[in-house]
Amino acid sequence: MPSHDAIESDVMILHVDQWTYHEPAKRFLFLRMRDAYRGPKIVINHGCNMVDGCSSAQMRELIGDCHMVANSKTAHELWAVPSSTYIHHGMSAEEWPATDYANHNVLHVQPFSQQHGKCRNVAAIPRAEERVPVTWVGRDVKFASFTKYRQFLRSSSIFFHPSYASANPRARTEAMLTGLAIVTTDSHGESEYIRNGVNGFCSNDMDELLDHLEYLYRHPREVRRIGRAGRATAQELFGINGYIDRWNALLARVVGL
Repeated sequence: MPSHDAIESDVMILHVDQWTYHEPAKRFLFLRMRDAYRGPKIVINHGCNMVDGCSSAQMRELIGDCHMVANSKTAHELWAVPSSTYIHHGMSAEEWPATDYANHNVLHVQPFSQQHGKCRNVAAIPRAEERVPVTWVGRDVKFASFTKYRQFLRSSSIFFHPSYASANPRARTEAMLTGLAIVTTDSHGESEYIRNGVNGFCSNDMDELLDHLEYLYRHPREVRRIGRAGRATAQELFGINGYIDRWNALLARVVGL
């Protein structure tokens, strides 16, 4: 249960994804916290129901009278929760030093599991591996700390994101801020800031996306050019200051400051 200090606070921030409704332990904990706290509540929804998970009606039942924040415009529109908005994440660029491209590798980053495989589009990885070597972080390599993972990025080159249903994953932004050349699906507004062949590649045609991936792997100099341009884009779009401003505005509105 929330502590006395939590009850006396200005706002509670909770988290859900598209699977919370159908996972009993998660749902129970979420509802317990939601219903025990009487003040304003904001729920950050990290998921999207494009492939699996709960329906928009079930999500509205979970959210109740809380205000919901989605991670992308697409997810926000698909969930269709009345009191909601979307805020893409922001990060401090200084925490993500540029890669030196010492390892000409292709990275895929997500848990190594078939669970929620449709959402993560696990089936795309064997197809990619038929054309280029892929290092799957979570399967092939693991790290004892986040700092060590960040150091690993600083010598890497290409980041492959095949999921159609993951709403602006942080791992992709971290890689883009580090200067890795991004090859990603285009289901959550990626084409609004990624121009193919300029600062990355995006497409919802998997054959086309794999062509882009192989092109980069065969042309290391292009990886550096595109990766550096993508890094500049990420620093501008996903900077921490704009993120803080958007959250401050939301908090002022929800809490009534």
